[in-house]
This record gives sequence, C-alpha cells and structure tokens, in this order.
Amino acid sequence: MSLIEQALEKMRAQQQNVATVALAASRAAAPANDSSATWVQPAPVAVHSLRISIDMDKLLHEGVLSKPAQQHQQASEYRHIKRQLLQALRDGGTAIKDRDRILMIASAIAGEGKTFTSVNLALSLARELDYSVLLIDADFAKPNISRLLGIEAASGLLDAARRADIDPETLVVDSDIPGLSLLPAGSMVANATEYLTSVRMHEILARLVSVPNRIILMDSPPLLMTTESAALAQLAGRVLLVVRAESTPHRAVLDALDLLGDSVNVGLILNQTTHAPLQGYYYGYDYYGSQGAASE
Repeated sequence: MSLIEQALEKMRAQQQNVATVALAASRAAAPANDSSATWVQPAPVAVHSLRISIDMDKLLHEGVLSKPAQQHQQASEYRHIKRQLLQALRDGGTAIKDRDRILMIASAIAGEGKTFTSVNLALSLARELDYSVLLIDADFAKPNISRLLGIEAASGLLDAARRADIDPETLVVDSDIPGLSLLPAGSMVANATEYLTSVRMHEILARLVSVPNRIILMDSPPLLMTTESAALAQLAGRVLLVVRAESTPHRAVLDALDLLGDSVNVGLILNQTTHAPLQGYYYGYDYYGSQGAASE
C-alpha cells in the first residue's frame, strides 16, 4: 500500500470515528423524557472510488503543456488570467456565490484551444490556497479531457444524469495534484441536450458546487456546432469564450455571443496571439456580457 493510500485509509478511519463519537454525544445529551429531541444523521461523506496520476509527459506530447523552456511563461500567463477571473467573481467581496463558481469553457468553433485552456486554467486554479477545482468533461461527442487523462471509460456526468440513484460526487476522480479533481463525460447518449436541460442536471450541479470553495470548470462542445453548449451555458454562472487570435472568424465570435444572449456573463480569452500585448502576456482575458460591452 502506497503512502497516499495509507493516508486516505487513515482519513476515512478518522471520519468514521468522528461520526461515532458525535452520535454517542448527541444521544447522551438528549433529555430522556423529551420526545421532541431527535438525532439527525449527518450527510454521508462521499468516498471517491478512483484516483489517478496526471501524466504530464502525455500532456506535453499532446501539446496541452508548453515545452519545458516555455512552461514558466505559460504558468504566468494563466496566473494572470486566473487573477482577473477571481477578482471578477468576487465582485468586491471575499466569498463567491455558488452559481458563480460554475464556469463553462467554450469556443465558437472547433480548434480554438478550448481544451488546452480548460486544462491549464484548472492546473492554475488548483494552486490556489483558498479554492479547489473540479474539471468536468462536458464535451460528450469528443471527450478529449477524459481521453487525455485516461478516464474515458469511467462513469461520469451523463451517467449521473440518467440515474437519480447515483450521487454524482461518488463519480468524481481525485488526482495526485492537490486541489484538482475531475469528472469524466460518461456514456454518450443521443439526447444529451435533454438531459442537460432537465431538473436532474440542476440537482447534480447543486450537489457538486455544495463543496465549499470548489470552483467548477466545464469543458463544453463548440457553441456553433451543437445544441449542448447553449444548454450548459444556462447552468453556468459565467462562460469563458476562447478565441484563437488571427484565426477565429469575426462573424463566428459574434454569432456565438448572440447565441449566448445578454443574460449570460461572458469572458473572452484570446489564445495563441503572435505578439505580446502591452502587459506582456500572450493570453488575454476580457469581460463581455450584460454588464459590459464588446469591442471590435
């Protein structure tokens, strides 16, 4: 048994001991002749059945991570995006509302670097001391995140959507990177959009976001290629639209924004610029939505 597995077993044993002591203390404290005194069973602690190691060499080979000489700069660029994002989410306060912690990563069309952005932003957020991040593969037709991380065969989001008896938290996959967990796409179905617009999907996300200080990133399909992205956008507190510099057609970006509508908060992430903006970063982040204005 590895050191990590031993630590997990110790934590689970401690949780069981705490629950047993709490039950005994509650029963002892309740008056014997008070019929109104009742014991409320605490909510069960979900034990994730799967844990993986993130294969950084594979991410490098697949182009998700930059070459070693450029990784420091890449980390700095995503740290810059992260800081702006967290500041926008807090909106002057210290706490972030539940729905605002649900972020959808999207693009207008394929090939914009959406999955690249999802993984790197998740890795950056996982370094935060006050937050953890759950990366959900919601691109059901092309679950690239699940494939990259070797969890494409695991049950995931769509499986929980089809079965009300599944606690979605039990399908969450822990990783060897502190603060980072994952939820696979799950088994593909023809009517995925209908599942995404169901009451059950709202229940699933409410359960997942109930973990304190957890930020959820959903990697979605391209907005102009499926109906699933528009359905996911209605569940998120904010949509991060990845735009590939000097590549994404202007009309496609405008059509994607029109599809999202004015009621959705949208952040734009400029990917793969060929020159550095004034602040010295290659990945830009800006705000667009009902509270802001788009620029040409």
